[in-house]
Amino acid sequence: MKKSTIRQLVISTMVGASCQVAAETNLLPTITIEGQGTRPGQVAVTPESGGALDSALLLKRVPGGNVNRNGPLTNLPQYRGLFGNRIGVRVDGVSIQEVGPNAMDTRSSAVPKTQVKSIKVYRGIAPVSAGMETLGGAIEINSRRSQFAESVTPEFHGMVNAGYSWVDFGRYYGGTLGLSNDRHRVNAGGNIEKGNNYKFRGDKKSVRPSQYDREVFSAGYGFKPADGHEISVDYDFKDTGHTGTPSLPMDIEYIRTNIASIRYTGKLTDNLDILFRGFFNRGRHGMSNHLLRPAPRPGGGAQRFREATTKLQSGGFNLHFLMSDIQGGNLTVGFDGDTTINDAVISDFTNPMFFIDNFVNSTKNRWSGFAEWNGDIAENLNMEIGFRYAHVQMNTDRVDTILARIRPPAAALRDRFNNSDRSKNDNLFDAAAVFRYTASDTLDLEFGAARKTRAPSYQERYLWIPLEATGGLADGRIYVGDPSLDHEKSYQVEMGVDWHDHGAYFAPRAFYRYVIDYIQGLPSTDQATNMVAGVIQPNGPGPLQFSNIDAHLWGVDLETGYAINDNFRIDAILSYVRGKRADGDEDNLYRIAPLNGRVSFTYEYTDWLAALTYVGAMKQEHTANFNGERETSGYSILNLYTQYRPSFHDYAEGITVGVGVDNIIGTQYTDHLNGINRAGNPDLARGRRIPNPGRNVYVTLRYDW
Repeated sequence: MKKSTIRQLVISTMVGASCQVAAETNLLPTITIEGQGTRPGQVAVTPESGGALDSALLLKRVPGGNVNRNGPLTNLPQYRGLFGNRIGVRVDGVSIQEVGPNAMDTRSSAVPKTQVKSIKVYRGIAPVSAGMETLGGAIEINSRRSQFAESVTPEFHGMVNAGYSWVDFGRYYGGTLGLSNDRHRVNAGGNIEKGNNYKFRGDKKSVRPSQYDREVFSAGYGFKPADGHEISVDYDFKDTGHTGTPSLPMDIEYIRTNIASIRYTGKLTDNLDILFRGFFNRGRHGMSNHLLRPAPRPGGGAQRFREATTKLQSGGFNLHFLMSDIQGGNLTVGFDGDTTINDAVISDFTNPMFFIDNFVNSTKNRWSGFAEWNGDIAENLNMEIGFRYAHVQMNTDRVDTILARIRPPAAALRDRFNNSDRSKNDNLFDAAAVFRYTASDTLDLEFGAARKTRAPSYQERYLWIPLEATGGLADGRIYVGDPSLDHEKSYQVEMGVDWHDHGAYFAPRAFYRYVIDYIQGLPSTDQATNMVAGVIQPNGPGPLQFSNIDAHLWGVDLETGYAINDNFRIDAILSYVRGKRADGDEDNLYRIAPLNGRVSFTYEYTDWLAALTYVGAMKQEHTANFNGERETSGYSILNLYTQYRPSFHDYAEGITVGVGVDNIIGTQYTDHLNGINRAGNPDLARGRRIPNPGRNVYVTLRYDW
């Protein structure tokens, strides 16, 4: 097969960071970017000098990628209109889960941006090997680890960094240290991030609460007992302190998670490699609606001070066999499994008798096997085809609440749930096929089709009393689950073109997806549910019940650019998606971004880099009526970033200094995907979509050796 060129485009301007986006067009089975294997059609985002905000924001640099902002460290990844657990997220190969039922600790925030080595997004159809339940796509986040050296002599290496951002008085500092030779490696690292409420209009108005406080620590050891074999053990601890989530009913008091993993890779024969990974994740999470914000209804006889405590226990394994030279291609056969147990209880410190068992031992077990083959089936024609089967078991224990003692409708909900069949099983069948044709040295064509599936989340099935524990929907509505929900079944087709010649490239993709049994909140018709909802959310819009509908999504996204000369280049991305209900009732899907894009002008000369980026979005008029979603206006902003990497001395070559200004003219603007404000704030009314930060000047410093 002919090989097309590998292109790299640099998109720099971002809050406290520059980032590098590498989009590969080489049709080899594996391309190495920053030490991580990728495939054609996969985008790797590599932060260089990280800022103090969530690493999920890097996804806005990916065609079709975006984020749902619920707080400074609570940003749900979105890809082509789908978000939450419809997207498979693996962190260092581990399928971690959120501790809280409202995804305050989103999976994409598990690694601070300063500690991220790369974020990889499968553009379009994710292969079945990317994991279970990848209906909406797949994202892989890789953190910094030490690397083996070439000789027996130990080598000391590492990285330290620090940064400051004006808009929230944000500051961070941390680093990673490593010691290694050709047989052993050890690493340890940490990061501290702190920030105040960010300003959205000059010095006068701020989003409260939007402060944040997070500390992370990681350590690892690797051993090569023989050539072709490697064993590694890693541990990560994250401690998030008082952090605001203004679009959710409570803020973060604490989140403490411990993740331990062991990994073995080995070459059994010349044609057979093996990968085994085992992991365990344990976390505790406390929330409060009065720690960082005024209580919703203080005083009188209806005080509603609320706290919530949640627990998570999860673990799993991956066992994969990689075989080369199978019918002219590479075959991967694998077995994956994991289990997750969630608990959550709501309390009131002013009333020790008050409690709601939100979730009690809500369990989700997944067991899966897959096979995937990638190879040439004709001259200049490559095929990737895979199949996956997964069996999902879900269950939960009996629940209770003090409300059932005093309100018969609450007792009816409790008894009906406890007497129902809560044990559920889903059999998921996935299939994906992608064909890539090298038409010439400058033109590649791609066509793909897939069937992907997803089982309901424990919130969608087991939320028995109307509450806002919805996995981060952040629409201000209260929901109730349905144990009888069917799993989602998505059918997708995609076409793409990749043209590249003389420093220019143009890579558009068009896609269509039809989802049977898409899970969406619909107005509740249950009398007991509606009566309890009137107590929990007086004068509210009414509860929604998670239900199955049919839906479809379609759109286009592209990346393009041109290197004018050795120093100056232009790069751009554009993303558009529509999502609608497809089974009769006219309505749009919730939280879909409008047409949006960015254009970056980058100039590099010797040790200097400067980039000016335009970021814009159109007005969003296609909103979800069931969710009470409001339209948003379009916007345009400019960002400027400069970077200096001195090379005048050997010791100076590892230094990177970055200075930037985001939102140069101080435009007051709001992303459509931002959540709805739920907190009392004299600068921002409840029910209003939360605005983006105003003008931000930031400085970053990093040293590698």
